[in-house]
Amino acid sequence: MTLNNKMKAVFMTAYGDANCLEIREIKKPVIDDNEILVKVIASSVNPVDWKVRRGDVKFITGSKLPRQLGADYSGVVENTGKHVKNFNRGDEVFGMINAFNGNTYSEFIKVRENQIAIKPDNLNFIEAATMPLVGLTIYQLFFQITNLPDEAKVLINGCSGGLGHIAVQIAKNLNFHVTGVCSAKNASYAKSIGVDCIIDYNKENILAKKNTYDLFFDAVANTSFKEAKHTLKSNGEYVSSIPSFQNLVLAPIFNLILRKKNKKLWVKPDAENLRSLSTLIENKIVKPTIEKVYPIEDIINAHRHSETGTVVGKIALTIREVN
Repeated sequence: MTLNNKMKAVFMTAYGDANCLEIREIKKPVIDDNEILVKVIASSVNPVDWKVRRGDVKFITGSKLPRQLGADYSGVVENTGKHVKNFNRGDEVFGMINAFNGNTYSEFIKVRENQIAIKPDNLNFIEAATMPLVGLTIYQLFFQITNLPDEAKVLINGCSGGLGHIAVQIAKNLNFHVTGVCSAKNASYAKSIGVDCIIDYNKENILAKKNTYDLFFDAVANTSFKEAKHTLKSNGEYVSSIPSFQNLVLAPIFNLILRKKNKKLWVKPDAENLRSLSTLIENKIVKPTIEKVYPIEDIINAHRHSETGTVVGKIALTIREVN
């Protein structure tokens, strides 16, 4: 429970396994004239959270400790700065912040208007909290980053996971042909959300085909452009959800000399994109799947669950009970 100006938040105290996570009591954020104070009701665990925790992306995050985690949130506006025009106390909202500098595993956060939108009417707080990072990533992938032809052939590596299951739904709405990579256990789920062709990564080499795809989207970030470029058509595009340091360095070189492109995907908080995502949700084009909901007090097990790599859809976190 929050008392006066105090709140609870999850911190990582070292780089390593999930045991480095602990809940601490800290001061509640103080907003400036352009900020919004959000009482967080729910968040979610994204793989980027535990990759930050393990130190996999120190080349992006640096090594400062202790640090907070979490990109997604849903909740209720608690207070607004005097220059905030579009939100009021009591508004039900959702959004995301930069995942590499996250802090939404906490009872309150402060955000700016470009990081927040009104929660979709047809999602509860827990469902809404699972959507911002994955939804904005895929929205920006298809509508801003890539330039795909009509009826494009798309491969989604990790099609049943958090990013993947949203990518499938939006790709099918765009009338793309989707090849999905997942385990045999998740194949029926993948087909139920629209995947046209399944590759079981335990039985088949996902890199076996040549000159086949307009887009190779690696939602689980376990391939490289160098490994996958032969699977692309002559003007095909490769995108990884978390680019490696090598990919970041080599991408500009490859893109200068090859027609096949290695595109960078840096999801950005964007209120306009959030509103567009909300429209897709309210029109039932996109719907989140939640495998399990954990209370924030069980954050260690929530991270361990996500790290198995077998999650269908998302893992949600409840920060507080909905009154």
